[in-house]
Amino acid sequence: MINDTANYDNMTKDIAVIGISCRISNAGSTDEYWRMLKNGEDSIREMPAARKRDIEILPLKHINNNFKYEYFPGGYLDEIDKFDHDFFSISPKEARYMSPEQRLFLETAWHVTEDAGYAGDSLNGSRTGVYIGFSSEFGCDYKTLISAARGLPLEITSVVGNVKSIIASRISYILDLKGPSIVIDTACSSSLVAVHMACMGIRNGDCDTAIAGGVKINLVPIMNFMEESIGSAPIDGRTRAFDDIANGPGIGEGVAAIFLKPLLKALEDKDHIYSVIKGSSINQDGSSIGITAPNSRAQEDVIVKSWKDASIDPNTISYIETHGTGTSLGDPIEINGIKRAFNSFTGRRQFCAIGSVKTNIGHLEGLAGLAGLIKATLSLKYRLIPPSLYFNKPNRNINFIESPVYINTKPSYWNSNVTPRRCGVSSFGLSGTNCHIVLEESPELELDAGQTDYPYHIFTLSAKSKVSLKRMVNKYHLYLNEKDHYDIGSICY
Repeated sequence: MINDTANYDNMTKDIAVIGISCRISNAGSTDEYWRMLKNGEDSIREMPAARKRDIEILPLKHINNNFKYEYFPGGYLDEIDKFDHDFFSISPKEARYMSPEQRLFLETAWHVTEDAGYAGDSLNGSRTGVYIGFSSEFGCDYKTLISAARGLPLEITSVVGNVKSIIASRISYILDLKGPSIVIDTACSSSLVAVHMACMGIRNGDCDTAIAGGVKINLVPIMNFMEESIGSAPIDGRTRAFDDIANGPGIGEGVAAIFLKPLLKALEDKDHIYSVIKGSSINQDGSSIGITAPNSRAQEDVIVKSWKDASIDPNTISYIETHGTGTSLGDPIEINGIKRAFNSFTGRRQFCAIGSVKTNIGHLEGLAGLAGLIKATLSLKYRLIPPSLYFNKPNRNINFIESPVYINTKPSYWNSNVTPRRCGVSSFGLSGTNCHIVLEESPELELDAGQTDYPYHIFTLSAKSKVSLKRMVNKYHLYLNEKDHYDIGSICY
């Protein structure tokens, strides 16, 4: 039995999520991402027309003589070619040769510091770590496209913008951050492992705060370029996690980052807290039926270890955001791993909801785990579990009736009795590296007496251009329309 010991000693190792920034599929912000999830929207679509035009002017025959312009449907970003190089003091030439992954993550990392309340030079010289999950083995990369377009090898100015390690270190360079700057590649589990490593870095003193993130772009999602790497992806691009007709995950893309800080310090500084990371664990499948095949015993082990690290009673876990790739092999193995983990502590049946964000957005490969963690964090914040899509008939090899879990297929208010709301997030890599993280809802914070006593408040907005200012006004308009109630004093502050 694991005792639930939510005391001061355990709080010293708890990590607060105090900032979130993401662009995932057709959701251009965190608020849009949550709106999509809570409404049960499917973001899988055809490649946007503007991106098709960009692809079709490329000299792709230099890379693949047999290609046809046949695109996979997927969870695509609207655009990946826009970048404010002047804002980051990067020359136009250097920015042109930077990979879209570097550009997008740089913007997202900046936005997450703003969301956390530490924008501008607030972090300069600080011991802030940067941990990025990035897997670039699938599809056609940017440096290959540059070389094909020029007919020559990359210039030295192009090389730095296409080195994986620079994705993390560029934000450290621009903000003068002194913590570790690391890119992690464990295939599909990369970004969740990055969050785990960021938490470990804070706990062991490598850094005081951390940015953890990931990015996935499908530069040329043409069938000739991708069919070997993604195998038997569903023709319609839909991921049917745990369903009997599931035939693999669809593709998706996005970029995301979270800002992490020790919980006690976040409480002391009165930071806004989205959720609390109570514990986490990583392990490796070792030997299995194949090097890329999952291992239910390893998945059981990583879940139990994370519960022990969190010092919580597994009976208090009421939701798990699963890896949920929608494969006939992987889905039963994942449910079996969860079942075995719970059975060591409780005999209860169908008390824990599960879901998979891949049913909304496709498989984001190295970013998949963080996309799931952000979904789980927002679910805790808004006390609502979004529906998992395309679940009509259970996989014939899964007995949910005798299982501790059930598929959440409709928006469900997240009830809680004695304990705080808690959930788990799983991500299992093609590499065999598995990760599980335990989250808890944010503690209730009391406003200082008299904080909202002022009769008037000044609401200020500023931007570098009229276009940016109008965009900011629109974001506030959407944000305030979503709220049933809000504290105008806090918003103006």
